[in-house]
Amino acid sequence: MRLSWFIAKRLGNGEGKGLGSVGNIIAIISVAISILIIIIALAVSKGFRYELKEKMTGFMGDVTVSPAGSYGFSDLSVMKLGALPNREEILNLPYVKSIQGVSLRPAMIKTSDQIQGVVLKGVDSTFDWNFLQSSMLEGTVPSVAEEEEAQVLISKRVADMLSLSLNDKITVYFVSSEVRVRRLTISGIYSAQLENYDKLYLICSKALINKLNGWEEEECSNYQILFNDHNEKLFKERRNQISQLVYEAIPDNGYAVRISGVYEDLGHLIDWLKLLDMNVLIILILMIAVAGFNMVSCVLIILFENISSIGVLKSLGMKNSGIKRVFLAKCSKTVFYGLVLGNILSIAFCLLQAKYKFLHLNPDNYFISYVPIDISWWTILLANIICFAALMLILLIPAHYISRIQPSKTLNIK
Repeated sequence: MRLSWFIAKRLGNGEGKGLGSVGNIIAIISVAISILIIIIALAVSKGFRYELKEKMTGFMGDVTVSPAGSYGFSDLSVMKLGALPNREEILNLPYVKSIQGVSLRPAMIKTSDQIQGVVLKGVDSTFDWNFLQSSMLEGTVPSVAEEEEAQVLISKRVADMLSLSLNDKITVYFVSSEVRVRRLTISGIYSAQLENYDKLYLICSKALINKLNGWEEEECSNYQILFNDHNEKLFKERRNQISQLVYEAIPDNGYAVRISGVYEDLGHLIDWLKLLDMNVLIILILMIAVAGFNMVSCVLIILFENISSIGVLKSLGMKNSGIKRVFLAKCSKTVFYGLVLGNILSIAFCLLQAKYKFLHLNPDNYFISYVPIDISWWTILLANIICFAALMLILLIPAHYISRIQPSKTLNIK
């Protein structure tokens, strides 16, 4: 192999003014553009997956425990749960961050000229506000203390539809066997950029909802269990472990429950992510194919310009396999330079986009207002290894041309 590298370094030293140099530059640029697009596509795909998981789990938790017959947040009927079975054991699991009880109540908001159907989501002091606080546009999260003035957090979508502003007082009607009316003060406006939830859910005190529903303090519509991390590979195992702990206590508890995961309740978003992953795979294949095509052209140019050198090497007794290694070693240098250039450009772009978010998206279509970036050094390394290996395998195709070259016909070529 040392001999192959030695010859490759000295092969075609006079090609600076020939086609070889032009083909070499084109090949380097082609490889650089290909790895640039591949790394950016992978970073954007991971960014979307991370951001959407944060939104999904931030709004409804990783695992939801709800009454049997209900379907999480898609069921607007007033159904209740008592104390969560084996709550302390679940909290002691190393991957569980918190458990929060949520009470729901359908309602209508009436303004001077509009009526909007909504669902009030009641939370208490155990609620994790991190996601909603990161989605706040103005104001603060509502007070959940029973003795405080009734406050509510609404989405920008609802505020725009009803022409509402921060600190406005709204009239909310709760319709059941009798109509109940409450006046609530808008303490803040958020934008989770999840259309089906932004236009429907308002956040308020759980004590208010329980009082309207006629429930005890420990009763709620469902329990949301949040994890410390959102590892998709471990999710099913974790959900099954929680299910086992809950179901073990059900016979003594007196009611049946339904346990669902965020990947089930928001399956349409997961399908969208799978489609995005498929697009990334197609991009990966196309970019390697384009770079491979240009590298093949570069190899053929180098072969034609050095055809007499190949004849000399064969006449000196070097086998076809050895000559192939010489040209593959020479081309691997071109691939390496292209990968280095592409990596520098792609990493610079990803870091700048992650910091400044200068590329924007329509959140109505993409659930987020900017192009998300989640850059991973392991992902970059794997992409480079796959790209380099694939290109070197493709270069074996033109290298077979060497076996057809006959020294007697090439030694006189200059």
